[in-house]
Amino acid sequence: MQFNVRSSVGLVAVAIIALGCGDRSAPTSASSVASVTVVQPIATVAEGATAQDKATLRDAAGHVLTGHTVTWESSDTTIATVSAAGLVTGIAAGGPATITAESEGKSGVATITVAADRSVCTGGKPIVAVLVDSRFSTSIDAGLDRMEHDICDDGWTAAELRSEFATPLELREHLIALYDTTAHALDGVILVGDFPKAYQFVVLKSDNPNIPDTREETISLQYYSDLDGVFAASPGYASPGGHDFSFDLHSGNVDSELWVGVLPLYQGSLEATEPALIRFFQKDHDYRTGTTQLPRGFLLVNEILTATTDSEQIATMDALRNGPYAWTPFSSDPEAQIFFDGTSQNVGQGYGKLSAGAADFFVGDAHGSATTAGELTVAWAESQPIGTFFFWSDGCAVANLDVPLNFLTSVLYSATSKVVLAHGTTNESGGMGTNSEGFFGHNIATSMSQGDPFGDAVRHDINIPLIFPWSDSREFEIATGVLLGDPTLRLR
Repeated sequence: MQFNVRSSVGLVAVAIIALGCGDRSAPTSASSVASVTVVQPIATVAEGATAQDKATLRDAAGHVLTGHTVTWESSDTTIATVSAAGLVTGIAAGGPATITAESEGKSGVATITVAADRSVCTGGKPIVAVLVDSRFSTSIDAGLDRMEHDICDDGWTAAELRSEFATPLELREHLIALYDTTAHALDGVILVGDFPKAYQFVVLKSDNPNIPDTREETISLQYYSDLDGVFAASPGYASPGGHDFSFDLHSGNVDSELWVGVLPLYQGSLEATEPALIRFFQKDHDYRTGTTQLPRGFLLVNEILTATTDSEQIATMDALRNGPYAWTPFSSDPEAQIFFDGTSQNVGQGYGKLSAGAADFFVGDAHGSATTAGELTVAWAESQPIGTFFFWSDGCAVANLDVPLNFLTSVLYSATSKVVLAHGTTNESGGMGTNSEGFFGHNIATSMSQGDPFGDAVRHDINIPLIFPWSDSREFEIATGVLLGDPTLRLR
């Protein structure tokens, strides 16, 4: 199969076969056709790419019919053709062309637009899909092109699609189809701009009978990372937030096939996001090429732990450097800089180091909200230098993308920030638990020290089963992590 890369409209459009339970009492093929509906997996394809349309026939009672002859026709074969089996092929840029399926005098239609490849980026495998909000102007194109070519230079194939997916299901089906038809070569996806949001109801179970379980509905990106898992709503479930697409059950194979990165809307508008993206693409390129330099090192600021005596100071420092919840091997490096409120230093000094550019990897342990991470606020992020490339926040909900001016998006896009990748969560969980390989911070640091890209390091960790007690609340711990920026990046 020929695969068009770096198309302004298309990964290769592939067949998505709609499966349904149907009606077990459906009549035979002798029943008359009353209606024809055409299902098309995607509205835009590149020249030479294909999309598999499917016609559903129903009788007057709404039963699905089989065994009836269907004929297909394109309104403009210079734009797109359609085979006798409903396979649409893009011929030349233009459209939309109308694709019609007809049976027994009844017909249904779908429209297809064909666009020319904007540019071609030749890399290797695996594949990174870059799905771009089609409402952006051409002002972002030069920076986007450069980022995608940089991704290719690092060994991936970067494939871009400009489209608007109407629902989370439509976006997920697109990723599933691409994953399957490329022999599972799809490694991750970067969502640029607005995208359909799936919501999940998660529960944090408490071992203390006097403390109630924490229950909340939150944005869940694992709906796009776990392509073979089952997401469903239990009988009687209704979205507490009134969202159109929300589920409370996740079963089957719950591992993630993909990592998901997001370059979200900034301050809730396209107008604010376009210059922010242009800045991001520039600093992403500068990081890859070494134009921007920071010391290769680790900086940790912990607002949770304190020490009031010298012995407490020593014990707390040792725990943060080498304990079971330490970011080893980053934290155990003699040059690692660790700050908490103690007898010899404080968190303010640590944040001063962050502004001064003391290390390329930063971890902040603090209570959080959509607009704060401990002492840090959106106003701080928008006005103070953020001198690190990788920014990991354990503050709860710092990446709540339902809040237009959320903390982590400001960390990524602020004109004063060098950050090219930031991690947070959309809910009241700050971390990812501990699995059979250890604390998540240790696992991330180990993978990246071995040369893994950030996205691969996170995916590896979440695919290892959690141990008790985190295993009792897996969805709460894992489901709502967010990577903002470019997950293909490695430590330099």
